Amino acid sequence: PMLVLDALIRYSAFALLLMLVVLIMRDARRSKPARYAALLAVSAAALLLGTPHPDLVLPVIPNIVVRFLDVPSIIFAWWFGRSLFEDEFSLGWLEWLVLLIVAIPVALFRLSELEIIEMIPNWLIYMSAFTSILLMLHLMFITLSGRNDDLIESRRRARMNFLIALSLLIVLILIGERVFYADYPLEVNTSRAAIILVLAFWGVLWMLRMEVEKLSFEIKAKAVDEAPHTIDPRDQGLFEALVEQMEVHKVYTEAGLSIRALADKLSTPEHRLRALINQGMGYRNFSAFVNNYRIEAVKVSMQQPENSRIPILTLAMNVGFNSLAPFNRAFSSLSGETPSEYRARLHQ
Repeated sequence: PMLVLDALIRYSAFALLLMLVVLIMRDARRSKPARYAALLAVSAAALLLGTPHPDLVLPVIPNIVVRFLDVPSIIFAWWFGRSLFEDEFSLGWLEWLVLLIVAIPVALFRLSELEIIEMIPNWLIYMSAFTSILLMLHLMFITLSGRNDDLIESRRRARMNFLIALSLLIVLILIGERVFYADYPLEVNTSRAAIILVLAFWGVLWMLRMEVEKLSFEIKAKAVDEAPHTIDPRDQGLFEALVEQMEVHKVYTEAGLSIRALADKLSTPEHRLRALINQGMGYRNFSAFVNNYRIEAVKVSMQQPENSRIPILTLAMNVGFNSLAPFNRAFSSLSGETPSEYRARLHQ
């Protein structure tokens, strides 16, 4: 019975993961989160094939391949989650360093499992497992901490679902494996496959959408072209009040300004202000909206000769930034050059 149950769960999850990869390659290959999702799906599919019931183990060469393909699965999950909820996420030296820290001990452990090298020290495996848990906790922090700043309502709701999925991943896979695997290896492997099956099913549902027109071979009507971001006439008064607060009263200079505080100043519900800034003005998060005003104010200050000797940090803090690093990132993102390069160019 355990063999049949394991095969049913495992190969169903494997098929769903392959379907997810095909859907991504067909419809969403230009999306950064989708590409990371595809990497994660391939790695998870390899994990399914490499940890089956003993009677379902693959031949030697395919087994070696899939056992190494699943090594970076946690890293791919970390990249995927960050790309979903961090608009400016990109791979840097830190992400690649973490990949090495997590993957190298796991790869060495795979080699010892396959009896290619001698058994490696346990502390290497514990270090990798501890790092994996830290990555998932970091992802939970990013998912939750960015919710108030997020202006996209559907993504704000998705954060909570993602948080639940991460909690299951940490408790049932990362921790559960370490506690129960030695005594119940078959049950742990099947439970892990069941969790992957649920997540893969959710991912396929997320990517699929039924187009009823195809069932009758009709041509779907094209939507009338509209301006990408327009202010709803019902929000015109709120929009004008918002512009007044930002441009006349310069509320963006308040350090730590939150969307809730700004909504209170405008005497409007927070969700209405979110919708206006997102759907009417095209901003995906509140920080980007506020930083746009702050950076423009700093540029104006730099252009004034009397400010030529004032430190850049002082100018940044005068408009609401708390430290230099966030200011530099925001300035470079919006301007394509660092504050120092911009100031130097002004005085050429």
